Amino acid sequence: MTDRPTYPIILTDSTTGYLDLIDNGDYLTNSNVLGLIKQVQKNFQAYDKDGLLWKVDKVDSNYKVSGLTKFLAYTFYNPQIRVTITWTKVSNYTLDDLKQDINTQVDKDDDIITQFEEGEIIKREIENCDSFDNIIKTLNKYVFKVNEEELWKEQELRK
Repeated sequence: MTDRPTYPIILTDSTTGYLDLIDNGDYLTNSNVLGLIKQVQKNFQAYDKDGLLWKVDKVDSNYKVSGLTKFLAYTFYNPQIRVTITWTKVSNYTLDDLKQDINTQVDKDDDIITQFEEGEIIKREIENCDSFDNIIKTLNKYVFKVNEEELWKEQELRK
């Protein structure tokens, strides 16, 4: 057993309505100083392709945080830094658990997840998925790797 999720993962943050699809762990090693200070990643939970639910246990960096760097990060100097994330396995999850969480994120969305397609369409398509891979394909189609021309044609056929 590993000490981190098996990629790809579907990342959510129920406190903000955040949904992301992460292909590999490299993406999560980049942050900014303000992100480190606020520990924004601590609210993340990850659904991995092996059916395991993970949460972020710890976010660390070699970057020296002081009163001055905090002040600068909140004002005008917020550099990109490398972070290390420590994960904790929470439990196994069912496909229905994942679908429900995605639907919750869509409902909380502020036109980021739903910038190309209506939330009800995304939720209906997610509900029809029968595997983790199909959920990823659906999220890519409507949220992350959108082919706007194809989606527009699909929308026209629905009218």
